[in-house]
Order: sequence, then C-alpha cells, then structure tokens
Amino acid sequence: MENEKILDVKNLKTSFFTEEGEVKAVDDVSFSVYSGKTLGIVGESGCGKSVASLSIMRLIPTPPGKIKSSEIIYKGKNLLTLSSREMRSIRGNEISMIFQEPMTSLNPVFTIGNQIEETIRLHQHLSRNSTKDKAIEMLKLVGIPAPEKRIKDYPHQLSGGMRQRVMMAMALSCNPQILIADEPTTALDVTIQAQILDLLKNLQKKVGMALILITHDLGIIAETADTVVVMYAGKVVEHAQVKEIFANPKHPYTRGLLNSIPTLNKDPTGKIKKKRLETIPGIVPSLLNLPQGCRFQDRCPYTIDACKQKEPELSEIASQPEGLHLIRCVRDI
Repeated sequence: MENEKILDVKNLKTSFFTEEGEVKAVDDVSFSVYSGKTLGIVGESGCGKSVASLSIMRLIPTPPGKIKSSEIIYKGKNLLTLSSREMRSIRGNEISMIFQEPMTSLNPVFTIGNQIEETIRLHQHLSRNSTKDKAIEMLKLVGIPAPEKRIKDYPHQLSGGMRQRVMMAMALSCNPQILIADEPTTALDVTIQAQILDLLKNLQKKVGMALILITHDLGIIAETADTVVVMYAGKVVEHAQVKEIFANPKHPYTRGLLNSIPTLNKDPTGKIKKKRLETIPGIVPSLLNLPQGCRFQDRCPYTIDACKQKEPELSEIASQPEGLHLIRCVRDI
C-alpha cells in the first residue's frame, strides 16, 4: 500500500572504535521510509550516509564497528534484535542494496549470471532452469540488451553503466519492499546517469517499492526524492519535503550546498551570465575531536556564542501539509 510507513529508524548511533578513539560515524539519526516514496540522504563525503544504510542492512564490520543504540523497525520488527539467520532472510530479499562501487562490488571470477542466480536461489528456492530464466528476465528488466548472451559475461567485459545495471538486477531479483541505492550514479557519465535514474523511477512505479537514495548530488535529489535528510558530521541538520528544502532551506549548511550548484542565468538581452560558484569555507571537523556545541560552527557565517556552548536539538520549525520541516540550529535565519 502506497504511503504506508514501512521502515522507521529511531536514534541510530553507529561508532567505530579505533586506537585513536571512538569515531561517531552516525550519531542519533532518525527518519522514516514510506512505500512507493523516495527518501534522499545528502551530505559531504564522510557525513555518515553510507554507514547509516549499512547499519540498516546490519553490514557494519564488528569489530571495529558497533551499532550502539537504536531501533530499526521494519514491518513491526526491530531488525537489530533479529538473529543472523532471520536477518539473512530479509537482507537481499525484502531489503536490498545497490552498493556504491559496481566496479568492485561484483566478483571478477564469476559470471554475472552466476551472481544474480545465487541471490535468487538463496531466497526464492527455484529450480535451476527457473533461476536462470529469472536472471535473464531481470537483466532484460534493467535494460541490458541480448540478456541471454550477456548472462555468460564476466564483470570485466561490461562497461561501468552495464555493471551498475547488473547490480540493480541483482538487488531487484527478489522483488524487495525497500531498495537502498548508495550513490548509484557515481563514476558514470551524465547520459548514463540519466538512464539509471529513469530506470529506478520506472521500476519504483512498477513494483511500488520504497527507495532510499544516498547521494551528494542535489540535482539528483531534486529530480527523484520526495523527502530529504541533510546530514553533516554524523548528524541530521535538516529534514523536510524536497520542495520545501529547495524553496525554503533553513540550515546554513543546506544553503551552502544549494549555493554551490552551477546555474545558468540570462540577462535581459538573452546572454548567459557567468556566476562564480560559492563554496563552504573550512573543512569538516574530525569525528574523533568534535567541537563543543554546533558541529558546523567553524564554517557557518551566522555563528554566535550560543552555537559554541550547546549542541542544538533537531526541532520543528514549520508543519507543512506534506510533512514536518526539522532543523538543527539555534538561530532563526
């Protein structure tokens, strides 16, 4: 059923324990995912986007990683309390993930057919012939030409875009309720990026799955997402509907991300005006040595004394008909 809450992540905290100390990669992150809808998670590299998704899948390497506290509720069950066997029955079957690097996520010594068929056999228990037919059907679904021949190819025989499609075929082979796409267009040219995004949207409409789209590209978010979570240094700093984020961004970090997008403007004569891209000054603080107060204070043009004294809570600033607008900031800007 569309618009039904299917996943509820509550107060997710995931840390990595190193010789230098505890790295709080994800610190008290909450969000919900609805069937048939797309949640976009954006932020700079290292902000915790991928770690949050791997925590949902329970793929955090232990040690050094540990999910310290959270509830990840899927269909009324807390995924963190399930046994390894119960989690394996869900992972790749009801919740699937397209990993960030298709070039390294596929096993180079097995054909793509072997790798897709393994997923189908594990979860659907089909016969050998039915499994092969299903794999060919999935390759056809994601737009790979001549799937009967391509199923025998090894990953090195495919382009980056084709390998990304294979990863999508593998993730979708068991008709998941939730698909997590971790930067699915990384390292692809713009034409292939557009094809991959169109394919994701069409497949979502066709099967009604929920989509968690992780990216640093706000252009992709504008085109694809319904709701947006903006993360910075392991924290959610803004959370709202996509139209609200672009029309009325509140957090200085969100504004900085939007201002860094290239735009084309024309003067009254029709000539394109060149605009120098804005940048966010400074660097992300070390997760081993976070500042007291707001984590964005050293890079923010609006910093006041209160920003340095206490970390702001994620609070509601407006309630739109489509949903809440949450921001982590002490100032009304």
